[in-house]
Amino acid sequence: MAARRTSPPNYTARDFYLEDLPRTLFPLTTNKVLVEQGADELVQYAEGLAAGSGSFLPQRRVYANKDELHLRRTVKLDAVAEFYLYHLIHKNRGRFRKPFGAGRTHFGYRFEDGRPLSPSRSYSDFKRAVWKANIFSEEFIYFDVSAYFNSVYHHDLHAWFAALKPADPADLAAFGKFLREINAGRSLDCLPQGLYPTKMIGNDYLRFVEAAATVRAPTILRFMDDVYLFGDDMGALRGDFAEVQRLLGLKGLTVNGSKTRTGGMPLTDQAEDQLSELKKRLLRRRRHLIVSHYSDEDMDDDEGNPPLDADEVEYVVSLLAAGDLTEDDAELIMVVMRDHVGRLQEHLGQFAEGFPHLAKNFYGLCSEVPDKEAVAKVVLGVIARDPHVSEYQLFWFGMMLEAYLLDTEAAAEIIVSLSRHPNATDITRAKILEIADHRHGLPEMRETYLREGRSDWLAWASAVGSRELNKQARNYLLDYFKNGSEMNRLIAGIIQKD
Repeated sequence: MAARRTSPPNYTARDFYLEDLPRTLFPLTTNKVLVEQGADELVQYAEGLAAGSGSFLPQRRVYANKDELHLRRTVKLDAVAEFYLYHLIHKNRGRFRKPFGAGRTHFGYRFEDGRPLSPSRSYSDFKRAVWKANIFSEEFIYFDVSAYFNSVYHHDLHAWFAALKPADPADLAAFGKFLREINAGRSLDCLPQGLYPTKMIGNDYLRFVEAAATVRAPTILRFMDDVYLFGDDMGALRGDFAEVQRLLGLKGLTVNGSKTRTGGMPLTDQAEDQLSELKKRLLRRRRHLIVSHYSDEDMDDDEGNPPLDADEVEYVVSLLAAGDLTEDDAELIMVVMRDHVGRLQEHLGQFAEGFPHLAKNFYGLCSEVPDKEAVAKVVLGVIARDPHVSEYQLFWFGMMLEAYLLDTEAAAEIIVSLSRHPNATDITRAKILEIADHRHGLPEMRETYLREGRSDWLAWASAVGSRELNKQARNYLLDYFKNGSEMNRLIAGIIQKD
């Protein structure tokens, strides 16, 4: 008798959220736990707000490092707003259509076969398409949109969503209300960054670039706001570029003049002729790891990617010994050297202090360091020496503490230093309070916020951090906490279900 074919399990909004959360800029455990234990309650509460029973809360502004000097401004959404966004886009995922054709197309950030496309794999496809187009074209113009996510206008997003024709007409009003209220009424800078659903929005919103009949370039390739125009006549491409700028200007968007390129070779991996063969091999390894393990949590499964050979390891060590490590080299090393992290241990401080925007990579690298006491000393040293440690770094130091530094001798001092650092914010402190551990004074820190009638990130994180307490003691504290607001009552109800 033939085996019965079984359909793949239904991919829910909850799955969508929990799969994407580790890849976001500020993945708080508070939101993770609330979605794991109370996804239905969060959606029901959010739909009530969307229908008019209340308002979405204005969201907390946060800053992630773009590079050593510049910051990326965005918001950290509370659990209700964050999960509702995933729910709304998952519900309407079928409205995000495939590109029209191969010649004028965009890549990435939509669902295919019931699952979200891997951005890393899509970006690799984009780069290959750029390389191929360059072979068959005489000229190209490359550009990107300046401060794209921070410049999109609320009413333009609402009009875009209306044109998408959402599955439920009520979703249109809900979408507009959501964007307006999370941004306290401001029309600009209303789209959160670093979340897959907002990347879906941002990617689809710009499809007018390749769809415009007034832009005559035979080949247009786009990944989010990175755009290539290809053709054989530079004069015609310049005219197209002027038209694209006019179309962007209608929506208040501008081209980043410092990044516009014409002539020469597009920036693809195949164009790295000036690099040594060893470095090219390492870059291919890095790309394989990122594409094959889009989720950081899958990095342990390295079948099909053989370990570094002796020459490759020595090349990496020589980069470190040479000093003046570049940003690209630092990121390359932190990705490909996890299996040889012992050779990097004396350089951990250099990575932590010199590359704040790679704090998440540093978190992943140090997870493989056997001597966690040494890692704790590096973290504590950076916090103590540098009064200008960024919010993003402090957050990821907190992630390191939760994941693998709680048993070190420096754990208590790290907790105090992170909480009292001059640049600590409610989000970085919430990262500490949500750690469900009974040592190092954490229960007493949480109790302070739970008893004050507060309704903010510090109180919500404290409520979630109390989840491992004795049930009677936990519920006693949460009974006070839930009187602070309807949001508190919702959170308490979810934690007390267990």
